[in-house]
Amino acid sequence: MRKLYVIIIGLLLATISCAAQLNNIKNDEFGESIRFNTISLGDIMVASGDLTKMKSYFGNDIQQEANDTAPFLAKDLYNNNFSFGFEDETDTGNNYDLAYILILNSSVIVNVEGLSIKIGDDKSKFGDYLFNATDSSYNFTDADTGSVGLHFKINNLNKVSKIELTCF
Repeated sequence: MRKLYVIIIGLLLATISCAAQLNNIKNDEFGESIRFNTISLGDIMVASGDLTKMKSYFGNDIQQEANDTAPFLAKDLYNNNFSFGFEDETDTGNNYDLAYILILNSSVIVNVEGLSIKIGDDKSKFGDYLFNATDSSYNFTDADTGSVGLHFKINNLNKVSKIELTCF
């Protein structure tokens, strides 16, 4: 019986610890409160991987290729600044949803919760936001579902080394 109590207490503490390491954003604000340069996450999601729309947002150098490793019909769009992944879980080619955004260099500014962050910025720019020491990152997620996460990885020099948004 004592083992059961120890396990339950351990699970509760782990759950509280994980939740405490996320910076939550209200779901109804999430799509508009995150911007990549001047383009909102909501606009990117609505574009649904349409190459013409993505070129209008991020420049004519955006290229597209099929992603044969995804579990569903998928495509990647990319240039020197970004890599976007879109998946169509219906496998029809008509219903692409955003799967991820990876920032590739320091020319991209990501805006979230009043912060303007780019690769190479110092950890101090995050101020009082919660830091996840387990994976050395600042994590922002939609408060309602937790289905979208924006991650800022911090290296051993206390600099932002990776910025990635993932959709689950």
